[in-house]
Amino acid sequence: MKSKRGEGYVDVCVGVIVFVMLLVIAINIFSFITLRVEMDQIAEEILDASTYSGCFGADFQDAYERMLEQYYDFDVDFSADEYYNSTYKRVQLGHAMTITVSVDTYVKGLGAFKIPVTLTVTRSGLSQKYWK
Repeated sequence: MKSKRGEGYVDVCVGVIVFVMLLVIAINIFSFITLRVEMDQIAEEILDASTYSGCFGADFQDAYERMLEQYYDFDVDFSADEYYNSTYKRVQLGHAMTITVSVDTYVKGLGAFKIPVTLTVTRSGLSQKYWK
């Protein structure tokens, strides 16, 4: 009962497991932050193309496809406060346009467990085109 052999070994094993779990959490947080920064860039570029043209038409689609080729698969949702022409998705000068970029991913490094996470970025801008 007085012998304490092996306690140091168990302490080291538990310490290593805790350290590895903290490292996995830190790596996941860093990867989510970098993914969020990339999503910000994607949303800004798509929004710039949309607000400059004043619609969610060809310029929006070109920017969306260019971003898909350059980055990764993501979902884009768009809306406006008020459409000048709902058929062509035109937005009058000075009205708000909103782009939402979302990515479905999961927490990595937990072995067989996959915890799904959806990251979303929303950006707004004003239409820069006057429609007659």
